[in-house]
Amino acid sequence: MKQSLWITCLFAVALCQSELSGQAPASPKPEANPLLQFKPLKKGNSVLSLLPEGGLWVDLSRKWVIADGEICLREGPLEMFACPQGTKEHESVVSVKSPARFVHAALLAIGAKTGSPVKFDPEYISASGSVIDVICVWKDEKGKIQTIAAQQWITKGRSKKTLGHAWVFAGSGFWKEASTGKQRYYGDDGSLICVSNFPTATMDIAVESTKDNNFLEYHANAVKVPEVRTPVRLILVNRPGEVTKQEPKALASDAEIFTQVKKWAEQIEMPKATQTPPKEEPTNEKAS
Repeated sequence: MKQSLWITCLFAVALCQSELSGQAPASPKPEANPLLQFKPLKKGNSVLSLLPEGGLWVDLSRKWVIADGEICLREGPLEMFACPQGTKEHESVVSVKSPARFVHAALLAIGAKTGSPVKFDPEYISASGSVIDVICVWKDEKGKIQTIAAQQWITKGRSKKTLGHAWVFAGSGFWKEASTGKQRYYGDDGSLICVSNFPTATMDIAVESTKDNNFLEYHANAVKVPEVRTPVRLILVNRPGEVTKQEPKALASDAEIFTQVKKWAEQIEMPKATQTPPKEEPTNEKAS
């Protein structure tokens, strides 16, 4: 990674943490079943924590971003797949602990490249950017690790057909708040991982998808989505290749990355006495 990019990322992380440390703590919410909770990742030479209280990490050796959150919607129309907590939970499947701008910085740190958000005027131009695969990790009622592509938690309309497209790192943007003069990140409004096209999206699908509430194309897949409040760990993987302006497809169901993520997640949850360092493997994947 170029040195200038590293400097940008590290500055962003430092700024994020300094801003968070001055905020009043949020009101505590009732905890989910302890059996379903995840252990935090251990910081090290290749694992960086981007939030003081945990919940967002960069694994530099694997080139993964790990974002913790929970299920916030099992049934209903969607504008997003994932949003920051306290924003768009009524139209997202997952709410994550991290603001969108921190996730943006984390994606830069693993080498992902921003493209451009969707444009509508004078004509429709789809979002572009590095292809980002999103893998969901959670525990079933017995505490066993489960993994699935995020697309499997989204259906087209009320059909059984799941989302067939991958997300791209559109990159959102900034605006200046008139009252304070501070720069604000558009994606922090909730548009972190979108299924309706938004010019504010951090990640979007590179196909036309309306944000008109009366005609939303995608719904939460209640057949597969776990119960509301179930803890979820999202793994964001920068798919190898250049910034794309095409329509990237979702990962094939037999992609090796699912096995890699599951083994990694199981290793983290093992009792300390039985832990061995998980083997690092390449993550080049095929799309379906």
